[in-house]
Amino acid sequence: MEKTFLYIDILGFKNLVTSNTDKVESIFKIIDSLHVHKDIAFQTIVFSDTILVFNKDNRYPLHFYVTYLIEYAQQLFYRLSMINVYFKGIITLKPFTYLELKNVNAYYGEALISTYQDEKELKGFGLYIDKSISNDAFIFEKIDFNEKYDYILLCQSLIKLYKKTKGKLPISESLLTETDDYYRIDEDIRFFREIDYYRKHINNDHIIVKYDYVYNKYRLLLPDFFRVFEKEGFLPWVISPNYTGSINPFDILAESELKSK
Repeated sequence: MEKTFLYIDILGFKNLVTSNTDKVESIFKIIDSLHVHKDIAFQTIVFSDTILVFNKDNRYPLHFYVTYLIEYAQQLFYRLSMINVYFKGIITLKPFTYLELKNVNAYYGEALISTYQDEKELKGFGLYIDKSISNDAFIFEKIDFNEKYDYILLCQSLIKLYKKTKGKLPISESLLTETDDYYRIDEDIRFFREIDYYRKHINNDHIIVKYDYVYNKYRLLLPDFFRVFEKEGFLPWVISPNYTGSINPFDILAESELKSK
């Protein structure tokens, strides 16, 4: 039976297991707190650094499952990004079997095999969706990634603000609160502040490539915003002079983590 299937691989997990078990525990607590576990339409499997989420049956239209899985991945993205942990996720529609047997649970299928293999070849990090079902992700912005996948843009607040302002900064602070379209703007700015620090200071070319790839994807899409941010910093008052946001912009976790190594 075909399933709408989300495969997630937590990046850097092996390193964390040997160097930062507190952070590993935080990752699992975040995963455990997500809304998907309360939704009877989905089954979740977690093992080590891998998360699988898929629909139990096909009672709802495809776009329902696709939308929900993206929202789940987005929720995980924001919560993990607060501790500077990132993932690669793939959404596809392929055969997958899950059986609750007497003593063990069995799961297997093309969906797991293909996403496991493809994930290793994907540049950057974030969420990717199979082009065969990409049109069912109509609520979210996405861009072409390769011949098989599109890339879902999870930082929706920043993208919506760019469209609303046509890339002009600064703006009136009231614009940020007149609608909930921008309610995650502080988290979006923090995300880029952190990965910008990492890509400039981390001593690992393999990791730098991942950060650069994601950073530059958004930079190409939001050139006017990034021109200002790169000159003045990813700071809340760059958006609006009197806006301080809800996250301390001087508390850069990437800086303290790199110094502690």
